[in-house]
Amino acid sequence: MENELTNLLPPERQRAHAREYILRLGVVATVLVTVLIMIAGLLLVPTFLFLTQSTGTKQSHLTDIESLLSSADEKILATHLAALSNSAAVLTRLGELPSASTVVRSALSVSHPGVALAGFTYTPTEGKTPGTLSISGTAATRESLRNYQLALQGSSFAAAVDLPVSAYARDAEISFTITVTLTP
Repeated sequence: MENELTNLLPPERQRAHAREYILRLGVVATVLVTVLIMIAGLLLVPTFLFLTQSTGTKQSHLTDIESLLSSADEKILATHLAALSNSAAVLTRLGELPSASTVVRSALSVSHPGVALAGFTYTPTEGKTPGTLSISGTAATRESLRNYQLALQGSSFAAAVDLPVSAYARDAEISFTITVTLTP
């Protein structure tokens, strides 16, 4: 024989019973989902607290590093800025001064018969110290050396011409070094 279950309830009561069953099933499912959400939320609380604390720690560490870097960068930046300012000042000053080739060209344009010029040493103007040009060479006679010294003194680029007296010790083939102080 087959086990056939027969519901002897009238159809209205069967529908009411089905509605109650569905309602109970819905309530149990809702309660179960709510409990699962609460458990998941409770399990997320330690993670949230850990991340909040970690974020605070990382933020304070970042602030420390930024303050360290900014002070170090400011010092480096100030050093670079000072070096660049000095370089700019030197370049500006050099732009206002005559070039070495101009000074040597002016010295070569001075008449020097009987004098053989061998070397030039140029020192540019620095601050309040005037520039100098040292001219070395050999003069055939004392007279040609004296004439060359006077010609240099009369030139427009020379403020003063210094020739040591010891240069006149010989009569001929006199080696000399004249120091010319340049006009500003």
